[in-house]
Amino acid sequence: MTTTAAAAAASSRRADLDWIRVAAFGLLILFHTALVYSPYDWHIQSEHRLSWMPQLLTLTGPWRLTLLFLVSGAAISFMTTRRTPGEVLQARIERLGPPLLMGVLLLVPIQSWIEAMDNGAWGTDYLGWLGHEFGPEGLLDGVPVNHLWFVNYIAVYSLVIVVLMLRPDLIERLRGWLAPLVAGPRVIWVPLLYLVVIRLTLYPLFGATNGLVGDWYNHAQSLGAFLFGFLLARHEPFWQALEQYRRWAVGLALAVLPILVFQAGYFPNNVIYDASKFAIQAIYQWAVIAAILGYGSRYLRRRDGPVLRYLTEAVFPLYLAHQTVLAVAVWLIRPAALAPVLEATLLALITFGGSFLIYEIVRRVGWLRPAWGLKPFAPARPPLPFSGRRRLLVIGATAPVVVLIVFLISVAAYPGFDHASQYLSELGGTEARYPQIFNIGVFLSGVMAALTGIGFGWAIMALTGARLTGLMTAAAFILAGYGLSASSLYPWPDPRHMVISLGLGIQIAPLLMLWGLRRRTDVPRLKLFLISAFAAMAVLTLFTKHLVLPGTVNDLNVGWWETAYATVLIGWAGVAALMLERAVRAEAAQRGSATTPA
Repeated sequence: MTTTAAAAAASSRRADLDWIRVAAFGLLILFHTALVYSPYDWHIQSEHRLSWMPQLLTLTGPWRLTLLFLVSGAAISFMTTRRTPGEVLQARIERLGPPLLMGVLLLVPIQSWIEAMDNGAWGTDYLGWLGHEFGPEGLLDGVPVNHLWFVNYIAVYSLVIVVLMLRPDLIERLRGWLAPLVAGPRVIWVPLLYLVVIRLTLYPLFGATNGLVGDWYNHAQSLGAFLFGFLLARHEPFWQALEQYRRWAVGLALAVLPILVFQAGYFPNNVIYDASKFAIQAIYQWAVIAAILGYGSRYLRRRDGPVLRYLTEAVFPLYLAHQTVLAVAVWLIRPAALAPVLEATLLALITFGGSFLIYEIVRRVGWLRPAWGLKPFAPARPPLPFSGRRRLLVIGATAPVVVLIVFLISVAAYPGFDHASQYLSELGGTEARYPQIFNIGVFLSGVMAALTGIGFGWAIMALTGARLTGLMTAAAFILAGYGLSASSLYPWPDPRHMVISLGLGIQIAPLLMLWGLRRRTDVPRLKLFLISAFAAMAVLTLFTKHLVLPGTVNDLNVGWWETAYATVLIGWAGVAALMLERAVRAEAAQRGSATTPA
């Protein structure tokens, strides 16, 4: 390999580090969900306390954030190969400044307000609490940053790197000193000993406050990992050593893990025991990190692809959003007094689903992107044909996810809801504890259905030129959307709620779309799916209560029938929107290439 090629390879992003970063942040979200059930003090917690939760949390607690700081340091190392100190500073400010400000002003206050209500320190007046929090009295106590402390630390540590970049000779001397120190098997023992020493000496004195000022143990650990990643990210012998001794690291981690799990549930509180506990935690900490880095470098370094690129962009917005989504979900779901396994599963699904939904929204809105840590859109190019149609179809593809989340939250907020005998509309009725959740969700679903219908009709016109069929398809969805939205204004059992029946008009849409697409030979799967969807809805209609086969669906199982019907009715539209969007995208690419000069 030539020198130029080697330099180019060294300065490129590494897929293994991106995979590790994505996985570590995913574990962080699950970690915070688990804290809801732990004996530790968190912002808002479940009524359930699980005695074995400390042992579970200790599996990732000692190493996860340290690994993230190390990977973040490695990422800025690759950045510095292409930029001056001023450019790195500007990039860091643009990347971290707006999200930190937005999070402190928008995301964290929601968490803190819920915590205040939960502790009985404040009522339900959010605006009043907000004025208090950011008023003179509240500001005297400081501005809470909650989970954004990590962003705060990364921002400050990035400034350290910018200062070091002003002295390239110093960076080379530090790298020249550190690289031999961790060569060969020392890649396991030297970092491990460092973590043991600071854990035994600094942690008993300073603890870990996440407060930036005076958090000396945390800086020794986190800034140390950040600089470690920065200095060695492009030093290939370091990665070769990690790969070579990765099995040693796994063996060491497994050897101390039983001791670590035992210690997590046993708190004698004496100096000798605490010292041994700290040492075991530090050993386990680096052993797991070394194993992850070694195996990642060995097997994931070139495992790039669209999934990784999507998750790499999504992970920072997900991190920003997840704790606020989780706190809101706990506040809404806890009154339902669900079993721990069901409640925890719902919280995890809602936290991941809600965070991904936020990401999917903000990534499409140019002025929101910087506030969520995303790069601004590139200078506008001439849009491909049918971009408006495709956006509407994307709304249709995401609508079932929105409906599912609203349904899960509504059920969780309705203790004792009987899925067998109760209608879905009762989730928004007078007997529901929080009917506004379901009704707002139904209203939004109606709006999304109408927009989806416009996208369907518009797309059929683009693909076939069948204007009448396209208009009729759009009209069926618009009418259904009106029925859904209007019904939410008249909650059950108001007789006017039955305007929701207009939503059944969606049943004829597959036939209209099939007629419009009849001459297209390149969408056989879409046609087959539309036939299947119509057939499924027709079969369910045969069993409608008191209709064709009376008695099959009765008062004891009508709820299950309606749930199945709603799933098919809403689900087919989402899948069809996704398939039609792909067809329109292919048509747009074909027409765009046809108009591009050779």
